[in-house]
Amino acid sequence: MTQKHTRLPWRFATAEERMGYIGCHIMGANGRPVASTVDPLSPPGDHLEDKANALLILQASNAHEELLAACEDALQWMEANLLPTDKSGFESRKLLRAAIAKATSPQAR
Repeated sequence: MTQKHTRLPWRFATAEERMGYIGCHIMGANGRPVASTVDPLSPPGDHLEDKANALLILQASNAHEELLAACEDALQWMEANLLPTDKSGFESRKLLRAAIAKATSPQAR
């Protein structure tokens, strides 16, 4: 059995959910913590990179299914409508296949 990730969408923790902890905390749709981006060595008040990292995690996670579906649809259309000799289409299909493989791989890359 494969474990599924916490239901989307994910969001930033509220001040109450952070309970005074530093960094940016990401919560799942179930209200439980999913991830934290914390750099305890950063000076107080200087957590811009933590916030940027948390935002990237949120954007990537919350858009993952839609982006994957769009890539799969585009690849399917290209394979049905472009000639195998179309060089630009060949490169685009190659890039889409690689992106789909990366997005669906059980290994983090």
